[in-house]
Amino acid sequence: MKVSEFRQLPDEDLEIEIRKRHQSLFQIRLKSANEEVQRAGDLREMRRDIAKMKTVLRERTVEHGGTGNQEA
Repeated sequence: MKVSEFRQLPDEDLEIEIRKRHQSLFQIRLKSANEEVQRAGDLREMRRDIAKMKTVLRERTVEHGGTGNQEA
């Protein structure tokens, strides 16, 4: 997906998508420990999509005046 597509999604949907992709990535890695890796390009693309989504969330946090730190 493109960053512009991620920017159209609300924060909650982005967080859900991030969790889903982390789950999928974990399952693929688990399977690849016992079998051949399906397609390395898919893993790379999934990691990059997660990074793009996290970047969009971070941009929104900074834009609204927050630092994004969870410390309080």
